[in-house]
Amino acid sequence: MSKQMLILDTSCPQCAALLTEGSQILLNAFVHDTHQEGEMRLSALFGDYSVATELELPPGSVVEFRCPRCEASLTLPLACKLCGAPMTSLNLVKGGYVEFCCRRGCQGHALGGIGDIDHMMSLMNRMFETPYD
Repeated sequence: MSKQMLILDTSCPQCAALLTEGSQILLNAFVHDTHQEGEMRLSALFGDYSVATELELPPGSVVEFRCPRCEASLTLPLACKLCGAPMTSLNLVKGGYVEFCCRRGCQGHALGGIGDIDHMMSLMNRMFETPYD
């Protein structure tokens, strides 16, 4: 049996621009610790924490993410439950959203909908393209 991977097709919550390109999510980033800004590519595979960037990204550094199209900040007024850093939110093209921690190395993240278990199961079925929705 092969393991099915969950690629997150994401969009900007502000302008609805598609942010997933292949297996990566393209974002603009500002690294607070080094005061650098530029492009950052995050893995679109749910649970994969790999990052591709030319920016200096020390362990534990906090990054502010922005939409590459409209430049809107994607940071939420919400602290990570694991480390206290800000959270970032992206919309999922098939419905719902994904939130993830802005601190390098923290694995705080969540898939979300409207807080209803039936809605979450429907979202997962749409994401895995199962016939149960």
